[in-house]
Amino acid sequence: MGSAGGASSPVAASSPSSLGIGSSASPAAAGSGLQITTDASAHSQPVAAGSQNPAVAVWQQNGPSVVNITSLAVLTGFGNQSRQPAQTQPQGIGSGFFVDTDGRIITNNHVVQDADQLAVTLQDKTTVTAQLLGRDPDNDLAVIKVDPNATDSDGKPIADRIKPVTLGDSDQVTIGETAIAIGSPLGLQQTVTEGIVSARRNPGEESPVPGNQLDLLGGAIQTDAAINPGNSGGPLFNAAGQVIGVNSAILSQSGGNEGVGFSIPINVVKRVAPQLIQTGKYAHPQLGVSTIALSDLSPQARQQLSLQPNSKGLLVEQVTAGAQQAGIQAGTRRVGVGNQTILTGGDIIVAIDGQPVTTSGELRGLIENAKHPGDTATVTVLRNGQRQDFRVTLTERPPSTQTPQQPQNPFGP
Repeated sequence: MGSAGGASSPVAASSPSSLGIGSSASPAAAGSGLQITTDASAHSQPVAAGSQNPAVAVWQQNGPSVVNITSLAVLTGFGNQSRQPAQTQPQGIGSGFFVDTDGRIITNNHVVQDADQLAVTLQDKTTVTAQLLGRDPDNDLAVIKVDPNATDSDGKPIADRIKPVTLGDSDQVTIGETAIAIGSPLGLQQTVTEGIVSARRNPGEESPVPGNQLDLLGGAIQTDAAINPGNSGGPLFNAAGQVIGVNSAILSQSGGNEGVGFSIPINVVKRVAPQLIQTGKYAHPQLGVSTIALSDLSPQARQQLSLQPNSKGLLVEQVTAGAQQAGIQAGTRRVGVGNQTILTGGDIIVAIDGQPVTTSGELRGLIENAKHPGDTATVTVLRNGQRQDFRVTLTERPPSTQTPQQPQNPFGP
């Protein structure tokens, strides 16, 4: 899976009401100052009656809201040139979109993560600098900001050109509905592509093609709307002109668009963005288990581990943090299965808060998308064939010691 644009591309994915982003956001969202327009009633209704194609009205309404983002590297002199002033050099492009009149912009983390400076180009080609407010590598999201008082080449403030989008509800997205992307593929700003919502993908869902894991914490909206390098961070709209996702990645064997693109659901943005604005980072909850899905084991491996042929769940190999304190048991016996070693004898997780889990992606999604550090979760396990419930207090997952590895990516960093 490749990112849909990013840091090393040579030319580079009711009536309206104003309310805090994400009505169910954590308390950390309070006071963030981010105000978002949402319109739940408009879902699936075209923004302008009589348009030959909904993309026409969506672009007319939202084109000014979509920006081009250029990441810049600051180069300093060396050798005999050490006294020369520092220079900036473009190192990649992406897209983004305004979410409020204060100049805040949503984009992908991989668009901005290696930048020394950021430049934002508006629809009318005005370019201004931007500052990074916060980023979350695990969700591949970032928030940057331009100053509404910044001026164009004529000395006029850009405030009147900051047009916030309207956010939709990605939980209501329907397979087959219209999907419209606006961004800067291959550096071509204000490009509109149209398709449908092809599927909705769960966290950790994999393609049968080796190495093509959809590693997006909040799952993904799959679309056949053309997404290419430079689309990363741009919005995916429905026919009503609401943003339903942030274009982030593609699956491709050729390195170009093959009609399999993915967007981060906008409800993930509603949850994550307020914390990024307030603290510069997002606090991820963790259960404190390392597991292996029974569905990943071959019939021979199941027999070797004395598991029932049709058993489902997650075999707990290691426990830390809240899971350990709650009494969930880890594996104690090392068994060689094929070319890997598995710790057996531990509990088998079968449900979280009463919802069955059979894959690590399902477990991660239930914890990540519905919980915050300090919340509790009821973990149902099988121990010696008997179901038991454990009340686990979630802790904050320590930050990664390094930037999470991006999938093989012809466009990204």
